[in-house]
Amino acid sequence: RKLLFAINERFADPGITCDMHVWSWVQDLYDGGPMKVVMDLNSGSLLNEGREDVEGWELPNVQCGRPDATRCDMDYYAYRDIKKGDELLIDYREFAFLDSWPAMGL
Repeated sequence: RKLLFAINERFADPGITCDMHVWSWVQDLYDGGPMKVVMDLNSGSLLNEGREDVEGWELPNVQCGRPDATRCDMDYYAYRDIKKGDELLIDYREFAFLDSWPAMGL
């Protein structure tokens, strides 16, 4: 929360603050570890969301973490070959605690 307020004060642009919030999620960084807010400002920012079990959504073609891993370590792997022009899609529910924002004070 302090980071988002500081960004808004520094840049006086609520759009940047909103973008950074959208690019963030809550997850534990190691098994049994405390919940942390993670903000993806690298290649992961280029991933849009796909869902396998929701009608009208495209299937994810990327996963976070090695195929045999139990957590996301900010390494991304393709489920299948990705062709030129394909959108990169990931299901954030696989590793993000999407309902944990209140626990983080947001």
